[in-house]
Amino acid sequence: MRIEPSGTVSVYAQVLDRRHNGERIYNFSAGDPLLPNHSFITQAALSYVQKGESPYPSVEGIPELRKSAANWLNATCKTDVAADQILVTPGGKFALYTLILALLEREDEVLFAAPYWVSYPGIVKLAGGTPKILATHPENGWKLTPDTLLQSLSKKSKVLLFNNACNPTGALYTRQEVQAILDAAKEANLQVISDEVYSGIVYEGEFVSCGSFPEHRERVFLVQSCSKNFAMAGWRIGFAIADERMAKDLKHVLTQTATGCPTVCQWAAYGAVEHFDEVNRYVAQAMQLRRNTFYTQFQKLFSVELEKPRSGLYAFVPLALFEATDSVRFCHEALEQAHVALVPGLYFGAEGYIRFAFSDTEENIALGLQSLVLSYESFSCFG
Repeated sequence: MRIEPSGTVSVYAQVLDRRHNGERIYNFSAGDPLLPNHSFITQAALSYVQKGESPYPSVEGIPELRKSAANWLNATCKTDVAADQILVTPGGKFALYTLILALLEREDEVLFAAPYWVSYPGIVKLAGGTPKILATHPENGWKLTPDTLLQSLSKKSKVLLFNNACNPTGALYTRQEVQAILDAAKEANLQVISDEVYSGIVYEGEFVSCGSFPEHRERVFLVQSCSKNFAMAGWRIGFAIADERMAKDLKHVLTQTATGCPTVCQWAAYGAVEHFDEVNRYVAQAMQLRRNTFYTQFQKLFSVELEKPRSGLYAFVPLALFEATDSVRFCHEALEQAHVALVPGLYFGAEGYIRFAFSDTEENIALGLQSLVLSYESFSCFG
């Protein structure tokens, strides 16, 4: 089986290579909230390191972190989960992979909306499943509708992979909209994996978790992460949340794959999750400032109006603003000529768009956009 590499990881790898060779690259490719770790994170990690121990970790995660994660989710997402329903994974991506692997039989269909996170199709294929992509439209905020879901079913449809708040569009579903999607999934007898890793990066409106509907808990599984909510991308800590029966199956997957997460990383995550309110507020406030900086600068430099996303770390910008159509070619030209790293919309299942991450510093956001506006009219993709 041939699996394509992650589009965003591939672009970011080019950024790192070019920076290593001395180039100045303005990075709008990676959704990594570039902030110093909050002191609660570093203090917890250092306290563990100073013990001088490094035994194998518990496969399902250290008890302290699982208990704190349950408290965090119950407080912020209105869930009702217990610590033994949570497994700690090496990043949210691996939580998603373990859930899909545990749920699927060969060639089962996993349904998800486009634009989608670039790794969804590859993860489904790795697990032996078949991706089935559902259309959404900018006119309704890129949101999946129950009608689209129900009209896309086949005999092999098994899982709905639902993303709220959304990467790359920043779409944020209301409680009524989430309720309608879950009701449709129940009607279709679908299991639901809800990717909620941006739950704490919300600027306007309210985040609604699929885990906050008691009547649907028997079919809903959650994916969470410390990478975005607590600006801990490099620590690689995620969470898979399931009922007790599925949690045991997931543990079996972990015993045959990751064998748990590095203990020092788990203690760092404990420092964040135990103080979730303060640490997340530190991150969300910084990201809101960067979002506002991006939109102010973009609109000033390009003389266009853009709607700010209500959540997440990204602007999903139509190429028509640049009078271009080929997202891959445009992003190649941007990197080569403007030293600006972007991700083509094609990688998200939406040609005709490009994704900007506004997760870097305000200074680099402003300088990167200035570099792009000075160069883009000379790109060969216009010739």
